[in-house]
Amino acid sequence: MIKTTMEEAKKRLPLNKLARRLGVAAEIPDRDGQCVRCFWPNRHPNGDRNPSFNFHAGLTRYRCFACGVQGDGPDLVGQWLGLDAKEAAQRFLQMAGGDDLPLACSRPTLRELLMPRDLWMGGDTEWKALGALRRLDPMAISLAAAHGVLRFGTVKGFPCWIVTDESRRLAEARRMDGRPFPATDRLGERKAHTLAGSDKSWPVGLLPAHPRPHNLPRIALAEGGPDLLAAFHFCLHLDVYDTLPVALLGRNCHRLHPGALAHFQGRRVRIFPHADADGGGLKAATRWKDELYTAGALRVETFDFRGLYCRSGQTVNDLNDCADLRHEDQCELEELLS
Repeated sequence: MIKTTMEEAKKRLPLNKLARRLGVAAEIPDRDGQCVRCFWPNRHPNGDRNPSFNFHAGLTRYRCFACGVQGDGPDLVGQWLGLDAKEAAQRFLQMAGGDDLPLACSRPTLRELLMPRDLWMGGDTEWKALGALRRLDPMAISLAAAHGVLRFGTVKGFPCWIVTDESRRLAEARRMDGRPFPATDRLGERKAHTLAGSDKSWPVGLLPAHPRPHNLPRIALAEGGPDLLAAFHFCLHLDVYDTLPVALLGRNCHRLHPGALAHFQGRRVRIFPHADADGGGLKAATRWKDELYTAGALRVETFDFRGLYCRSGQTVNDLNDCADLRHEDQCELEELLS
């Protein structure tokens, strides 16, 4: 067994290295006293435009002179991952390389996300084809690609579109011809194929290739890859520029990734669950809503699609269906992201 005191761990894992391992999507100081924008810009009315956050005490403590947040390594782990003090201290000790657990338990092996070798962001041909397939504006498709949450590649021998983000924790593919993946010895027929190494508790799109995703005060939390693209579609068509499109890939996610919860702190969230006949989508949204409030979200709302119809006369079941709303329900579009 390895015994490591907390003070030894703080020296072994300084805050600049810790922040990078946590995936902090912000400028990270590499010396004491170097001021950068706060890791929690939503605590500031101006997004901390005048940098006020720094490390000190030999890169073992942090503080923000503007919002008052401060602490040490375990505090940063707890605040970023949404853990209580005991869990945060244990996690920090593990990340520092030693604690009172057996060595085999102190270094968990992370699964590698297996992405296609021909992965790329696509071009006009792919964006137009996918837009036609999902009844979405190709400009919105290209916007999703530019944000790094949409890629194209070959999966199981089929040309596919793939939703993912810069965290590389999750990727899900769908065929470009709109057909399901055929059954195999291990997997049944399925409309979407989750790539090996994925963690479906991670809300895809939460870490886009965006210069300052944390400065967007609102999150549109959809259910499923097509609805993620639909969120980009409606942000574009409704001139909404303060909202980050995000999606959980399936209602069976019972707990969100602990590293994701900190990204919802201080933000407003609107959930767009599927209007499943058995009510499963709305039940999932209720679970997520409770978890997001516990994580510190300012406000969480659920959009209800019931009572809306497509031009074909079919009921609207999800956000993607709203791209084909009948004329009588068009006024509801203004409420989607208001």
